[in-house]
Amino acid sequence: MKSMTGYGRATNGPFTVEIQSVNHKFCEISVKTPGCILPMENRIRDFVKTRISRGKLYVLVNYDRTLATGGIKLNYDLANGMIEALQELGQKVGLKDDLTLSTLMSFDKSIWRQEESVDMESLWAGLEICLFEAINGVLSMRDLEGEKTMTELSERITMIKGYMVDVEKKAPTVPLEYAEALKKRLKALLGKEKIMDETRLAQEIALYADKCDITEEIVRTKSHIEQFLQIIDKSEPIGRPLDFLVQELNREINTIGSKANNLSIVKAVLQIKNELEKIREQIQNVE
Repeated sequence: MKSMTGYGRATNGPFTVEIQSVNHKFCEISVKTPGCILPMENRIRDFVKTRISRGKLYVLVNYDRTLATGGIKLNYDLANGMIEALQELGQKVGLKDDLTLSTLMSFDKSIWRQEESVDMESLWAGLEICLFEAINGVLSMRDLEGEKTMTELSERITMIKGYMVDVEKKAPTVPLEYAEALKKRLKALLGKEKIMDETRLAQEIALYADKCDITEEIVRTKSHIEQFLQIIDKSEPIGRPLDFLVQELNREINTIGSKANNLSIVKAVLQIKNELEKIREQIQNVE
């Protein structure tokens, strides 16, 4: 079992990659890169998708160009041309020539840097290593969180299994208790002098027994519980199947609570619903 919460960071040469992962219904990847490697955004997104199948991921790529080029390289020809242009402008408009280095630095610094052609394939080779390490960091954290979640889910579903044992034991006695209560009430209403219609009473009890029969719901609930326990042991993404099973369990438990008009069963149903709600919250973060 894997969580969808994780964080990874890696550095390789001029690249630093940070990846943050949070829960999401599908796989959504947001990539932020500096302008010079912007064309690689889709490639980055596709690479991450090969390792992570679900969650909302924020991928931040930093690229230190000075490390990549061995330092800042100035374009002296362009700088000299800018100085000459500014001096000529001053002469034509009649302004004093107070040109300084600070004045030049107030311009876009990109005009100073000697731009070199960027080999995207060479850059990708270094970036891919960095992405791989950052993703491994995310996956390690997701595995650790997943183990904790699996332990908690196992404990809670086992508790539900125990409550269902109590419900199954109590279910056959519900019609009998109803019959006894009905007889006492009829005797109190009719009095000793009137004879109770046993046939009609038996029919009434039979109708009630059919109405409050929860055998099918118990069988389906036990089946869902066993499926849940089998699925949480799988290494593949299991968040969606678990979410579906919890919905089905809720449906069966609600039916049991509405059909079995018995205080002990209702108490067990409330306990089960409480555990199912906690399970539902946990599996929202399961991949």
